Amino acid sequence: MSDITPIIQSKLSTESGRRRRPTSLAAHGEPAVWLMGASLTLSLMMIAGLLSLIAYDGFRAFWPREIQRIELASGEVVLGEPIRTETFTPTEAPTEERERTLYRVGNRDTSQASFRWVEQPQVATASTPDDVVLVERIAWGPWLGELERMERVTADGSVEVLSEGHEQTLSELSEQLPLAKQRLAEIESLQRSVIDRANKQREAWRLRVAVANRQLADTDTAVRGLSKGVWTPVLAAGLGSLAAGWAGRKKRWAVVAWCAAGLLLVGAWVEQPTAGIAMTAERVEQIKSDSSQAERELVERTSEAEARIAALVAANDEVRVLIREPRTGRVAPTSVSKVDDPLRVAQVVRVVPANELSLAQKWGVYLSRWREYLTDDPREANTEGGVWPVIFGTVVLTILLSLAVVPLGVIAAIYLREYAKQGVITSVLRIAINNLAGVPSIVYGVFGLGFFCYTLGAYVDSGPVEPLPRMPWWLMAAGLGVVVSTSVLMAASGRRASTLGSTASSRWLQRGAGIGWLSSVVLIVVLGSTTPYFHGFFADRAAENIPTFRSKGILWASLTLALLTLPVVIVATEEAIAAVPGSSRQGSYGCGASRWQTIRRIVLPGAMPGIMTGAILAMARGAGEVAPLMLVGAVKLSPDLPFDQTAPYIHLDRSFMHLGFHIFDLGYQSPDPEASRPLVWVTTLLLVAIVFALNSSAMLLRARLRKRMGGPVV
Repeated sequence: MSDITPIIQSKLSTESGRRRRPTSLAAHGEPAVWLMGASLTLSLMMIAGLLSLIAYDGFRAFWPREIQRIELASGEVVLGEPIRTETFTPTEAPTEERERTLYRVGNRDTSQASFRWVEQPQVATASTPDDVVLVERIAWGPWLGELERMERVTADGSVEVLSEGHEQTLSELSEQLPLAKQRLAEIESLQRSVIDRANKQREAWRLRVAVANRQLADTDTAVRGLSKGVWTPVLAAGLGSLAAGWAGRKKRWAVVAWCAAGLLLVGAWVEQPTAGIAMTAERVEQIKSDSSQAERELVERTSEAEARIAALVAANDEVRVLIREPRTGRVAPTSVSKVDDPLRVAQVVRVVPANELSLAQKWGVYLSRWREYLTDDPREANTEGGVWPVIFGTVVLTILLSLAVVPLGVIAAIYLREYAKQGVITSVLRIAINNLAGVPSIVYGVFGLGFFCYTLGAYVDSGPVEPLPRMPWWLMAAGLGVVVSTSVLMAASGRRASTLGSTASSRWLQRGAGIGWLSSVVLIVVLGSTTPYFHGFFADRAAENIPTFRSKGILWASLTLALLTLPVVIVATEEAIAAVPGSSRQGSYGCGASRWQTIRRIVLPGAMPGIMTGAILAMARGAGEVAPLMLVGAVKLSPDLPFDQTAPYIHLDRSFMHLGFHIFDLGYQSPDPEASRPLVWVTTLLLVAIVFALNSSAMLLRARLRKRMGGPVV
């Protein structure tokens, strides 16, 4: 020990005499922390900047602007709302910079553009007079001018002046406009509840008569079914198999008896004697007579509605308002083809005397425009009016895709994580699922159009394209019964062999059962696609070449987006299931619970917050997709909603409007880009708000589940 001490002391003195090298910052991790913090800050700034830009341009789109009266150096007078001012370089003077202002001048009836650039050197005087108004019309955009008078045209053609001058006309217009809107609402109600419904009933009777005539001409339409001599033994055998399965002592043979009973009873039901009734000339005449009687009732009903509509239209045509434009001296016309006929009050949506509004009145106009935007239908190529059908279609689509994708994703994830043997096949499946998440969305749109719309939709409408004859079809159905029974027996025998310790035989039996189940699925698909007993739910319409589900619709769009977002739900659910502690499973097994009981009562409740996370991600991605919807259901204009008060009340075959597609249409397909630019920001703001509301609801539900399970509420 004494020999080692001098050596240690010498070593320590040598180390202390050296200069210690400082530890680098990279070893402590400060640069990585700074980099991650800077990246997070930059990301938050980008998100906040984007949302701020959308909110700023979206919320100010409906604020009433002042109306300027500009007198140009040429003597021309222009009325317009200033939109923005910019500096530009004219082509004739490349070294000179000028200032110009974009004005919304409206008045497209006078063959001018709705927006006009005015250069500052051209302006002689600019003022904001109080006697000018902005009139928002149902068609042809806004009209800017001066209120001159309001008049009523009597039945004998004479003209009665109701008011004259700016103040009196504005006051009279505020009284007449609500009455005209009430008449328009009654006209629309009569059109939808009486006229449109009567037209649909006429179409239904027309199809019924056409089908009867076609069945009379076609002698093969009646399906007679089995004779009673064959049908009675089949029914008796089915009932006997049912009793044998009920009284069976051995479970495997009881299952076989149940399968046989189901097959025989279904056969006896669909092949009953005199299953079809032949169409006769007497029945055709009776259907035609009923159709004629229904037509007379419909004519009587619609005549009353049309008379009431005519009276309301005549009442609206009586009152007109003269709004003169100072540039050309013309008044606002009732239509482009009738330039000398003054504007009707019923054609006015709103009158805004922007230059004499107080702050409270401006807020009233602002909120009124928002109410119209959120509750009315679009008009003027979607550049005016509201977006209520667009909002409704977006929300319904998001809910339908969530209802479709969450159960499918959860079932697939449970099987991959809890039941499937972890090996090469499951690894390949997981890789394929992850790759599907990166497939371009337009590919899903092409698949949805080809499979859902044109293949599955055609099957729903008119049944199989080439149905099999009945005897081969029943032989194939019997083969399906044999395959299912064999698979059940092999699965039961495999489980019994595994309990007895025979690993090799158990493995082969389970593989055979898996092959049998796969074959059963294939046979079920083949039997369903070639059945001679299904002729479609809308065969009558299909025979008249009127597609129902064999076209674009919200059902196929939601299923297409469900496939697109399915990988997101599967991956999130698998991760959530894997995060459930193994001790919880072992405790459940120790208490005697089966695997399914453990999954249902332990695993799924524990993984529910993660499943909700997958659902939130699926909703967020599906709500913003546009490319697939352009192929499978979204359209430019569709005022008919998927849900309404007309039977059967749910119309999943209808096309719909979507906020994402609406933004694309406003931004790139609008005939007036400047007029639609503010609506692009408003619609984007609305889409962000809807996605945020749906995600917030799901996040609140997830937080409640986590709190109930005792986990962190994040």
